[in-house]
Amino acid sequence: MSEATSAGAVDQEEGVISAEERMNQLDEEADLAADFVEGLLDSMDLPGDIEIEITEEQALLNLEDVGSGLLIGRRGATLDALQELIRCAVQRQTERRSHVRVDVEGYRSRYVEKLRDRAREAIAQVRESGEPVRLDPMDPYERKLMHDLVAKTGGVTSSSEGTEPKRRVVIHPDR
Repeated sequence: MSEATSAGAVDQEEGVISAEERMNQLDEEADLAADFVEGLLDSMDLPGDIEIEITEEQALLNLEDVGSGLLIGRRGATLDALQELIRCAVQRQTERRSHVRVDVEGYRSRYVEKLRDRAREAIAQVRESGEPVRLDPMDPYERKLMHDLVAKTGGVTSSSEGTEPKRRVVIHPDR
């Protein structure tokens, strides 16, 4: 994980870089990912527009107007595979960890909101029962979102258990 320092720099695996350098890296990763996706859409003869959103933590590619669930797949399995392909392609070209996330037609953002709702329900259940609740397996990014949500909530803590791809968040009462 990266930490902001008082000078506005970011401490990463690669060393200390400025916030501006970090944004430039994310911009480069987004461009590489967008080129990869454009080539994929062309080869599959699919329409689509790519919107890029860059935050301090990641670059998000939103594929819109694809007109098909083909890139999402059953329960997002194809989207997860596409995410992994893009991660590998960007990492190979930049020789550093990729911080690009991909969404198709808002599928992933709707799914993440459902996960947040489920985590809120689990937090309420843990507070009421005093017993831990295990959430469904998630990818590392989704687990981080759940841990962040739990950290902002009093009376509960969270941990991860299991191994990939079955790794999950467990919400515990704060003792």
